Amino acid sequence: MKRVVIEELTPGMILAKPVTNNTGLVVLPLGAELDEATLPRLQRLGLTSVYVEGDAGDASGKTLAELEAELDHRFRRVNDDPIQCQIREAIRLQLQTTHGVADNQEAPPTL
Repeated sequence: MKRVVIEELTPGMILAKPVTNNTGLVVLPLGAELDEATLPRLQRLGLTSVYVEGDAGDASGKTLAELEAELDHRFRRVNDDPIQCQIREAIRLQLQTTHGVADNQEAPPTL
């Protein structure tokens, strides 16, 4: 099961948890397959994310290079902050490890 932000949902994904409205009423049940009509409906509910089937480490088919470029983009405004740089590099190491690139490298220093 993985959490996916509404903007990144695609038709064919299967819900791993039911979707409820603000009163707790089930709008889409567990196991529902998302389609073109369902996606705007979820956005209108004001949800930020839903849980779908799949591995949490799955990056929706993105390559390691794409993920690292996205990471650098997200941290672009804090390049002068040494603590933020440590956090970025710890995340980079985790990405490399989950993609089978880094093998038993030394853990990043703790803060």
